[in-house]
Amino acid sequence: MVILEFKERLKSLRKERKLTQSALGSILNYGYTAISNYESGRNEPSITDLKKIAEFFDVSMDYLLCVNDIRNPYVERDYPEQFNEFKNIYTMLDNDKRELLDDFMRWMLERQIKSLSNTKQQLKVAQETVPYKSKSTDN
Repeated sequence: MVILEFKERLKSLRKERKLTQSALGSILNYGYTAISNYESGRNEPSITDLKKIAEFFDVSMDYLLCVNDIRNPYVERDYPEQFNEFKNIYTMLDNDKRELLDDFMRWMLERQIKSLSNTKQQLKVAQETVPYKSKSTDN
């Protein structure tokens, strides 16, 4: 098991979003070298900055600080244990493998949507509109 530090976790999250250090710094309103200094371990962010970074990446501060590998424990309660295991495995994959898995999941979802739409089409019953004729009270 590899134990990460904040600097590696930040770099991993940044690369996951395909951002340069400069681009991330700009998004977070930091100087152009701030992210480089965080990732090299020369500087550490303040608590306010940690909150800002965690919010941007939609992760908990515990995840950001490598206390655990659960990206967002507050959402997690809504999912079965298998999903939690999947998330933990996903975080251990390198970026190329994550992209491959993301593509595969999108492909699976597209197939599921197509399958559901085909099923709905098969269940439709052709109906003709028939004009309503009322009984006349006039004789």
